[in-house]
Formats: sequence, structure tokens, C-alpha cells
Amino acid sequence: MENIQLLSFASGVGVSLVAAFVANLLAKEREKTKQLEERRFQIYMKLMELYTSYLLLTVDELHKKEARGDLKQKCFKLSWEIADLLRVADDIEFLEDILDVILANKFGTAKERLVEMKRLLDRMGKLVNPRYAKKIREISMRPTLNFPNETVSNAPGAG
Repeated sequence: MENIQLLSFASGVGVSLVAAFVANLLAKEREKTKQLEERRFQIYMKLMELYTSYLLLTVDELHKKEARGDLKQKCFKLSWEIADLLRVADDIEFLEDILDVILANKFGTAKERLVEMKRLLDRMGKLVNPRYAKKIREISMRPTLNFPNETVSNAPGAG
């Protein structure tokens, strides 16, 4: 009888320990997922802000004007803010693509960078908030594809 009670007690303790261990693992995984989603959203919103600045640069290029005010400096600052966020978020999807679009010297004009940034934002938007991303595309991003190619480059880092 004592053996059965001892076995029952040991089984109860064992099950409790396993349940606590599994609950702890699940809580850590939920926290990790939450942090990833928060970082992804922060990066997405900064990228949207950078996109808006590049839209203004592209408009200035279209009109063959120098970039207004400190717009180039703002783009540079936002790009490095995004890069800093990525430095601590190595598990963010599209990390390499984000770094390319914000820092690479492969874009000759602000329009080229803007178009690539739009593609990236579309892909990221599907992860961040699909309905928001779809609607914001309808509202604000559609006109940028119709800019002519004969422009003066205002793109930071462009030759």
C-alpha cells in the first residue's frame, strides 16, 4: 500500500514538473514571438517613414530640383536608425533585403530605391498587418510607379 502511495506521489510530482517545464518553454516562446512582432513592426514603421522621405526626394528629382531642406540628411538618419534596429533583431525576415534597400549604393536615383522599398514594404506588410498593408498601398503608394525616368538624382549615395 505504501508503495502505491509513494508511486502516486512521485507520479504527481513528475507530472507537475513536466507541466511546469512545458509551460515555461511555451511562455518563453510566446515572449520571443511577441518581441519579434514588436521589432518587425518598429522596423516596418521606420521603413514607411523612410519611404515617405524618398517619395519627396523622387518628386524633387521629377521636377529636376535639388532636394528640399534637410531631406537627404533625414533619409540618412532614418536608414541608420533602421540598421540599428536590425542589429539587435537578427531573426527579422528580409534582413538582408532591408539593409540593401536602405544602405546599398546600387541605386542610381531616389526613384529606383523608392520602387525597391515599395516591393519590400509590400512583402513585410503581409507579415506585420496584411489588411493595413493592402489599404495603405491603395491609398499612398500607387502613384509612385508613374514617375518618368528623366530626372536629376537626389538619392543619398547616388553618383
